[in-house]
Amino acid sequence: MLRWIKALVFVSAVVAPTAAYAQASIVGAIRDTSGAVLPGVTVEASSPALIEKTRSVVTSGTGQYAIENLRPGTYTVTFSLAGFASFKREGIELTGTFIANVNAELRVGGVAETVTVTGETPIVDVTSARTQQTLSGDTVANVPSSRQYFAYTQLVPAINAQGNDVGGALGPIFSVFQVHGGRRNEGQVLVDGQSAGFQGMGVSSYVPEVANQEEVTFSISGGLGEAVTGGPQMNIVGKQGGNMFAGSFFMNVSGSSLQGNNVTPELKAQGLTVNSSLKKLWDLNPSLGGPIVRDRLWFFGTSRYQGNRQYVANIFVNKNAGDPTKWTYDPDFTQQAVDDGTWKNGSVRLTWQPTPRNKINGWVDEQYICQHCIQGGSFSGQTFTGLVASPEGQGTTENHPNILGLLNWQSPVTSRVLLEASWGIGPYFWWGSRQKDPFDATFIPVQDDGLLNIGGTRVSRLNYRGANWSGNRSYTDVVQGSLSYVTGSHTAKFGFRVHLNHAMTPDPRYNDKQLKYNFRNGAPYQFTMYADQASTQQQKQNITAIYAQDRWTLSRLTLQGGLRFERLTDYFPQQQIGPNIFVPNALVFPDQEGPRNLKDIQPRFGVSYDLLGNGRTAAKFFLGRYVTTTNTTEEGIYSPAGRVVVSTTRAWTDANQDLVPDCNLLNTAANSECGPMANPFFGQSFFPLALDPGITSGWNKREYSWDLTAGIAQQVAPRVSVEVDYIRRTWGNLLYTVNRATTLADFDPFVFNVPADTKLPRGGNYSLAFLDTKPAKFGQFDNYRSFSDALGGAFNRFNGVDVTVSARLRNLTIQGGTSSGNAIEDECGVAAQHPDIYVPASNGGTLSTGSPFIGSTAQWPAAFCHRESTWLTNVKGLVTYAVPKVEVLVSGTFHSLPYPGNNFPSVANQSLGGVATVTAAQTTLGRGFSNGQAITFLNIVEPGALYGERLNDADLRFGKILKYSRTRTLVALDIFNVFNSSTPDVYSTSPYGATYLNPLNITAARFAKISVQFDF
Repeated sequence: MLRWIKALVFVSAVVAPTAAYAQASIVGAIRDTSGAVLPGVTVEASSPALIEKTRSVVTSGTGQYAIENLRPGTYTVTFSLAGFASFKREGIELTGTFIANVNAELRVGGVAETVTVTGETPIVDVTSARTQQTLSGDTVANVPSSRQYFAYTQLVPAINAQGNDVGGALGPIFSVFQVHGGRRNEGQVLVDGQSAGFQGMGVSSYVPEVANQEEVTFSISGGLGEAVTGGPQMNIVGKQGGNMFAGSFFMNVSGSSLQGNNVTPELKAQGLTVNSSLKKLWDLNPSLGGPIVRDRLWFFGTSRYQGNRQYVANIFVNKNAGDPTKWTYDPDFTQQAVDDGTWKNGSVRLTWQPTPRNKINGWVDEQYICQHCIQGGSFSGQTFTGLVASPEGQGTTENHPNILGLLNWQSPVTSRVLLEASWGIGPYFWWGSRQKDPFDATFIPVQDDGLLNIGGTRVSRLNYRGANWSGNRSYTDVVQGSLSYVTGSHTAKFGFRVHLNHAMTPDPRYNDKQLKYNFRNGAPYQFTMYADQASTQQQKQNITAIYAQDRWTLSRLTLQGGLRFERLTDYFPQQQIGPNIFVPNALVFPDQEGPRNLKDIQPRFGVSYDLLGNGRTAAKFFLGRYVTTTNTTEEGIYSPAGRVVVSTTRAWTDANQDLVPDCNLLNTAANSECGPMANPFFGQSFFPLALDPGITSGWNKREYSWDLTAGIAQQVAPRVSVEVDYIRRTWGNLLYTVNRATTLADFDPFVFNVPADTKLPRGGNYSLAFLDTKPAKFGQFDNYRSFSDALGGAFNRFNGVDVTVSARLRNLTIQGGTSSGNAIEDECGVAAQHPDIYVPASNGGTLSTGSPFIGSTAQWPAAFCHRESTWLTNVKGLVTYAVPKVEVLVSGTFHSLPYPGNNFPSVANQSLGGVATVTAAQTTLGRGFSNGQAITFLNIVEPGALYGERLNDADLRFGKILKYSRTRTLVALDIFNVFNSSTPDVYSTSPYGATYLNPLNITAARFAKISVQFDF
């Protein structure tokens, strides 16, 4: 299919495209010169953005009108009524879901008379409580960026995006995003309203075509009944064909010769000798289209080929790779590891208008992705898994292919009724990894948890020697429809949405021993056993929703209300674990209905008031309830196969140093060189986990948030506006897993004295209390999952303030602002009654599944049960300026962000921690640890007490525009990290010691990209 799409793209020609999906509106009221309302006025909105050229309605008995579902573009609105002179308003600019308030006053006159007014386009939305920000197609094209979706999330002040990519140096990486203390999955990437996320998640490995779009709209808050999430939605409004042929070809390149060096002597003194740096990257992107049948059928097609090769900081080729006799990592300092990624995609879009009142739009995008396939290696910990690995220790990440598509039908049946239906195809994923090296099937991989000296840099948790692989498939289909009814004062919408997920995952593959070793500075101390080799697991999920919403305008006051009903159910086809070494007789689970049957009612209410009656000042308030988004990765706890314990650790004393665990691996108890299994239910068909019936069925039982926004939007000058919002979010129905087989009396408390250290909070020298399961209770489980309110109590809330500025002048665009806030997590009630939630599974606790906020292989002290972030502030902005007459483009972006942490939004993960590796003798325990291991891991830094340096970045573009006949060429130089910042974005926090808080990775050094875009 990809070859066919490429052929279509290169053989055909394309139009100056228009948008395929948007929800902007023009509303207003019509009066005569005496102030009386005028019913029956014909209102026509015309624009090149509309394939049908014009859209018309008639004012209601109150003189009001509303024209809905308009694509982004510049509009002219004409008002006409017999006996009155026609009135024409030009230059109305629509973006995103903006509602332009356009009123008119008609005077008595002849039919042929027309009064034309070219005034300011409305810039303040006085009729909606929604908060949104829009980047026009020109803005997206003109700012320096990587042309990846996450490059634009970095331009919206309220959005927090994980990672610290500079100019796309890492390629099209997986990047989750949220606003205002929200959950990891709440940020949604949409293409023409179709989710590109993995089975209900916000994002996925799918790479959206951001460059070939009409605009990018970010809805931050205020979504009514049709909104799936209370978090941010990034909608990429794609282009489509028209009646003129046109096209474009884009390319950019960069490489090592265009990048500087920002490793300073101070950083070298702290052990960072080599930073990650570019070897080469490229992006080729033609787009073509046009009419197939004029005024009836159009097409638009794109193809994109991206590649990235990057030297990996402090990781080198392992001289011992592939040698079955070697168990150590021996770096070849003449061969720095080169990570790699290649992305190929092609898409085609068809738009058909068989009648003036029916339009059908369909598109499909197919992608092939291969990362770490040539060599690989990772050091930053900023990958999806946070892996630190030598080339042979990192498996591939492949999608072969991804498919996303949409088939949509729209019909304005009358001037008051609009029908719409669609089938969202995908994303469909064939994903995972294929066996990378021939020896992966026979080599046991190693992770060294000590501190290895690699060229002067101390590295912990290095994976080497071999890698696992997997093969997974997942399919999503979304069917939805709606009916909109518009009367002028009312704009009502009724709709449904059916979201179907089918996942055939996980499907892992291990070496023939099904083991992984853990070393500490080259000496074995632990290993992991895996039981799910040769497994077939499946989950199905059905999320059905119906909703109703209305917008009601009463003079200067607009009320908005929405109600959404959502039902979640699950189902499990036949599944199987094994047979394999640790499950000699396959565990077969027949197909069965899942336990979840959850129904939620979600009310949402908003009000907007035109304070001065001139459309320039709006006071807004919004309050809504939203369930936390879900996906099939959460079904494991409810799936009969997912509840099989498929991995367990056990201590290992390699007395004869033969690097073979000389013990009976199927014996759960300690024997010979092996300690007891951390989980004695390993590989068995039953694990004692009871589910509170209230979390799987009933009304309003899913995790939810109440989101409140109150603010003022003000036009301060022509085409310049400022908005200030207060935000409060609170979450409920927090879920915890606890072990009812243990109480506080079943743990022996011990104290670890944290040493004095100026790098630690308050200079260190404080004591922390921890727990170790009593030996007689180790391995006893009676796990129970329920709501925090039933287990002692927990809460989570956020308070913040956003300030945004927008100026859209003739040759100058400025957008930006600040977003500040404070997050609070408190689970002291649960921790007091169930202390096991802070004890790792390897030590007999439930930490990995116990808390929704913190997870680790290191124990937490109960003293850290209440966690607060400091008041954290994002500062972001962009500016573009087209210098008149000389056809020169100058643009730039800037951001100053708090330390982003890793890929999980919580106080602990977005601040700096510290993990101490201790022996029992270094504590007051007075005995060995109950799991038989010589060491344990302890978190010793309070979440929210330490943060990394702020990440400051400025990027610039200088471009020259060349025009000839109907062609336009932009030749540009983009400079990323202009000031060559070397701020660390990954710090050494484990194990705690002399290298604590030394930088492990820093912001990518300043580099340049050369790009050319040719439009015809």
